[in-house]
Amino acid sequence: MEGGAQTAFLGFVLQETLGVLIAAVYYLAAMQLPKLAQRWVTAGLIFGVAVFLVMNYVVLLVSAWRHTPNFTPAKLAENLLAMLIFGLIIAMFGRKPAQPKNQGAVDS
Repeated sequence: MEGGAQTAFLGFVLQETLGVLIAAVYYLAAMQLPKLAQRWVTAGLIFGVAVFLVMNYVVLLVSAWRHTPNFTPAKLAENLLAMLIFGLIIAMFGRKPAQPKNQGAVDS
């Protein structure tokens, strides 16, 4: 917490990188499971809850910070709502994942 601007910048970069990786996981899953694209609202909400649980009860516990989440009801609602919205945004953009190219096809 005392690292100054350099630590804040590193935190920003890591946060954004993690967000992109989380979105990539959903996108790759949607390529394999068409139901994720068809029912993107439901899938996005479930994915948001999964991200919330994994980040707070797996990643945080194995990180160097070693902090066990201790939410007040308001903080729990705030954090869960943020992850639900995050999951919906990811699912909305992952509705139509790119189709894998035919390996035998010739591009013109």
